[in-house]
Amino acid sequence: MLWTFALACALLAITPGPDNIFVATQSIAYGARTGWMITLGLLSGCILHTSLLAFGFVTAVERWPELITLIKVGGGGYLLYLAYTIARSTVSFQQGALQNHSMAWWYRKGVILNASNPKVFLFFVSLLPAFLWDATYSKAFQFFVLGGIFILVSAVIFGLIALFAERFSILRQWLTEHPKTFKVIQSGIFALLGAYVRSEEHTSEL
Repeated sequence: MLWTFALACALLAITPGPDNIFVATQSIAYGARTGWMITLGLLSGCILHTSLLAFGFVTAVERWPELITLIKVGGGGYLLYLAYTIARSTVSFQQGALQNHSMAWWYRKGVILNASNPKVFLFFVSLLPAFLWDATYSKAFQFFVLGGIFILVSAVIFGLIALFAERFSILRQWLTEHPKTFKVIQSGIFALLGAYVRSEEHTSEL
């Protein structure tokens, strides 16, 4: 059963979504190290989702469904704010984001992107309970094991995405020669992610 769950996690990680697209685009622009740090942040967000599920947040959401709305509005609003600040900035691609933002900055962006995406939590709520394998074991323990498998599988796939995305040297050269276009792309990515997180429709897919 755990192998089946791991396969489901792999399919989810490979399927294009806001997390792996963000890792890929930033890795193309700034290198695999940045992509790996974003991945670390994203996976830290998964620990939060697992902990909430293990410690009964599902019950709270069922009682106060507006909590999900608050998460969406807050997280989406922050991403839209980032899109605005990037659009207004004068930093060029040649200056390099790594000189202006530390690895900790990219890590925080990964945490915020994942923690504010209700689709991840809804995926956990929908799938993890179906893979509890022993009624005699603590449910919290089993949730953390399943969450750990999800994190491990995602770490491998996202790490490979970052590594291969960095190899697009031609695209990196093009970005270097067109800094204004790159800024528009960056701002647009954050805007789309913010709109995605705040939207009502995508939560019904799970």
